[in-house]
Amino acid sequence: MSQPIYLLSQDAGLLKHWQASWGADCVTIEQACNPLPANAILILDLAHPQLMQWDNAQWSARLNSALVIAASTNPRDEEGHYLLSVGARAYCHAAAPGKLLEQVLSVVAAGEIWAGRSLVQRILSAINQLPAQKPVLSELSEREKETAIYAAKGYANKEIARVLNISERTVKAHLTSCYDKLGISDRVHLTLRVNGLS
Repeated sequence: MSQPIYLLSQDAGLLKHWQASWGADCVTIEQACNPLPANAILILDLAHPQLMQWDNAQWSARLNSALVIAASTNPRDEEGHYLLSVGARAYCHAAAPGKLLEQVLSVVAAGEIWAGRSLVQRILSAINQLPAQKPVLSELSEREKETAIYAAKGYANKEIARVLNISERTVKAHLTSCYDKLGISDRVHLTLRVNGLS
């Protein structure tokens, strides 16, 4: 990965876990230049005692345009929702398994947003409460539309497969086709499109 990765934590065990998951090239923020390079990824331990408020001007200047991964040892959907709304690119459990942390980093490095399942379900539910517009899904087959509608309601692939009496593999194929045809990349965007909000 060509993007520099900076870590902010005073927990030696957590830093060791992150470096094992994200590579030895990760350095602590104390070793970073100020402000951070524009393409930097910054992983924040939300339990850090000197973490400034997100609306603090000094904090904003330090972050510049860094991609922030907010990591909590006690994640809560409310906190995740807030942090994503003020600019964090991901919200995850600080001690998540290495494979999951690799996925989070990969998603953020690609310019996307990452959140855990319960937070995504909460966001999808909130979107579904908005007044629906007439969705434009004419590019999709009838079966792809059905799959998209259930996915937008927050159904898991396994649940969609059961309801539509198809295999989970077919559900994944339909969703991939929906994403390609609609020019989107994830369920949040699919939910927005299904509800005519994008």
